[in-house]
Amino acid sequence: MKVTTESNLIWSHGSQTRVGEGSLLRIDPGTGPGRYQRALSALRDSGNETAFASFTFDPTVEGSVVIVPESISESLGTASVENEQTISTAFIQSDGKSAWQRGMTLALAALDSGAVEKVVLTRQVKVHLDQEPSTTAIASHLLGSQTGCYVFAVDGLVGASPELLVSHRDGVISSLVLAGTAPNAESLGSAKMDLEHVLAASSVREGIAQYVTTLDAPARTVLEFGEIKHLATRFEGRATNGSTVLDVLGTLHPTASVAGTPTKKSLDLIREIEPTPRGRYAGPVGWFNSAGEGEFAIALRCGLVEGHQVTLYAGGGLVNGSVATSEFAETELKLRPMLQALGVE
Repeated sequence: MKVTTESNLIWSHGSQTRVGEGSLLRIDPGTGPGRYQRALSALRDSGNETAFASFTFDPTVEGSVVIVPESISESLGTASVENEQTISTAFIQSDGKSAWQRGMTLALAALDSGAVEKVVLTRQVKVHLDQEPSTTAIASHLLGSQTGCYVFAVDGLVGASPELLVSHRDGVISSLVLAGTAPNAESLGSAKMDLEHVLAASSVREGIAQYVTTLDAPARTVLEFGEIKHLATRFEGRATNGSTVLDVLGTLHPTASVAGTPTKKSLDLIREIEPTPRGRYAGPVGWFNSAGEGEFAIALRCGLVEGHQVTLYAGGGLVNGSVATSEFAETELKLRPMLQALGVE
């Protein structure tokens, strides 16, 4: 892919786009539950208005990044993108299947024993390219193919997430829970899909309840993003006075959509069975301002660009009744948007 203008930071959903150019200030918020408040305090102390952020999935793991851009525009501008990639210039170096299968065996054993009620298992795929890809070009491709998703690029992590973790804007807090994934609506009707979604929705309801004075949750529905369909529940409520989007993140993440139930036991199990930490995959990604407003998606359907290599991620929620072949097929489905954006068939 070639691009005439490279944008460092991208956040786009629907008609709203924020593009940050340059890095005026780079903040390491550290680890632990206080990392969100440290990020907000650092932005306020800097005297600047807006920051883009990408936090690690595991709050005990380093690598979260907060960037205050030199300037912000509301579009990708006139960036000219030419997709010149073919199968010969981008290929899968490692499909991550064997590591995922080992993790699946351990995860199913933990579910069978009752150690956890739900756990989310991640597969990592390594893609090698002959030339370093442009995150702007990848984001541009995703904007065209993943309608309705939150398209983002922050410090090399680029993707199109369908799942809004939390929005705190104009006194309203909202969240969109997606759990239960299939290529067609009929496949979403199983008891396994129902349990997976109920656990995820309950964790979000509990996470935002203390920050709203009212909470509205319409009936569960089915939403489609690209070729993928999800069971979905949207929450919305009036924010309590003085609450910020960073406050909500500190309580809400990680939800059962990306970790499991119970949270602590599922996190411990993930640390045990996944051979390589997820880094910022499945962590909060988005933007916030000095007033404490902002939007964060869960970093899904994404990849980390490091030179000529891109690490892609795909996960799936496991409960009793999960079948390895079906779960693997789900990861294949979720990997497709980024593989297509990179030019890999």
